[in-house]
Amino acid sequence: MADIESTTNSRIKGLVRLRKRRERDSTGLFLVEGERELESALLGHEVLDLYVCEDLLTDHGARVYRTIVEGGAVPITSVTPPVLEKISLRGNPSGFVAVLRQWEAPLSGIPTDEALVLVVESIEKPGNLGGMIRSANAAGASVVVADATTDLFNSNVIRASMGTLFTTPVAVASTTETLAWLDENEITVFATTPAATKAHSEVELTQPCALVVGSESTGLTDVWFGREQILIPMTGTIDSLNASVSAGIVLFEAVRQRRNK
Repeated sequence: MADIESTTNSRIKGLVRLRKRRERDSTGLFLVEGERELESALLGHEVLDLYVCEDLLTDHGARVYRTIVEGGAVPITSVTPPVLEKISLRGNPSGFVAVLRQWEAPLSGIPTDEALVLVVESIEKPGNLGGMIRSANAAGASVVVADATTDLFNSNVIRASMGTLFTTPVAVASTTETLAWLDENEITVFATTPAATKAHSEVELTQPCALVVGSESTGLTDVWFGREQILIPMTGTIDSLNASVSAGIVLFEAVRQRRNK
């Protein structure tokens, strides 16, 4: 018999409320589901609670679950399939949902030698933000700096990042704080904008640098245009790319230059 069988259980209602950002921010908690995502979370973050339905576990999920059980440190609550489906945001739940506490990564603790920084501004689509974190991880970026408008612990951010949210330094700071930190550490800023006249491949990205990408709808705020501006050349009829794609292109141009240095 499962520990919780009712979808109207008060604990389950509390987990469902964590779907909303307001509840996540007020409690400081968020949910993680998916085998890869939970494996990544376990590498350096404490799992506060795990809700599991063994009937829904995949082979991969069963292996992750055994690792958690053998560790003995995580409180585990068994639930029925309807209860897990109530908690889950996925069409095909992976068999468990974990509760973790949000964390902060202050800029003051980020290494700045040979820094490669990705600054993202006003990225409202969780899929884009997750994709940017994933690209930054793949490129070996020092840190991703997001502003307060981003919903960092949204389940779709975690999913799109393929769990790299848990293994990539990510800081949240205002534009003023970010610029002050970049200037203090002599990190050159390159703002991406279609209005620039210099291509991303024409600037020196082997130096400590920050690549700044804004939202597809509004672009960057004016404060960034006092810094060097770069664009990604395009030959079609469109004048902009998906924000996540843009971030990946400029990040890996930096990787290319640094490998050939």
